[in-house]
Amino acid sequence: MDRKSVRYQPLLIALLAITMPLNLSHAQEPVRVGIVAGIEREITVSEGALEGRFSAFYRCVFERVPGNFQFVEMPLAQLLYQLRKGGVAVGFPLVQTSERDRYADFGGRLFQTEYVYLSLKEMPPLSQTAGLTYAFVRKFVGDQLVQGENAKILHVSEWRQAVYLLKLGRADVVVIPWVLVDKFMADFEGDYFVRRAAWVDLSLYVSHEHGNGLLTEKLRQAIRWCRYRNDLN
Repeated sequence: MDRKSVRYQPLLIALLAITMPLNLSHAQEPVRVGIVAGIEREITVSEGALEGRFSAFYRCVFERVPGNFQFVEMPLAQLLYQLRKGGVAVGFPLVQTSERDRYADFGGRLFQTEYVYLSLKEMPPLSQTAGLTYAFVRKFVGDQLVQGENAKILHVSEWRQAVYLLKLGRADVVVIPWVLVDKFMADFEGDYFVRRAAWVDLSLYVSHEHGNGLLTEKLRQAIRWCRYRNDLN
């Protein structure tokens, strides 16, 4: 080692001592993950861990991706706003739409669920029934499933509110995930009717405001692996 190298060695050590703690601190910063609120039986957060009937799918994904993930529940409309602005890095459970693709990356199908039309009376095909009033959660994909001429739409913040409007007679049809029907109709004493609206792919979205796409690719790889494992079972 020459004299010049010896002279600069203490300076290099000092610089490393300054920068290494900063890099370590940055690596441990929590990655905020937004979860749609109001569907606690399906997915929720308890003491920082995912719980509910959908939780196994998402736990599989996040267990395969290194990171300090902080799960936070919020209404769907707020979650989508935070995704667009970068307030959360990831959001789920979500289906893919062209609007959401403009500000976030879809993870690809993790699993599927069914959306249905819920009503209190039997009706002819909805596409042939004009003037129906539909109710569903704001920013939900229900707009794409509305049928019939001159349909009206009532947006609400939570699923229970949409079903309440149906029970009051202020809405004719609720567009809702099938897995929620029994939860909100359990105490209803009359008849109700369900017909299929669509099968959809559920997954997650990663905000364009977060990172350089590396997290998106890691999550997509994990989703593919978890979907493959689930299909085997």
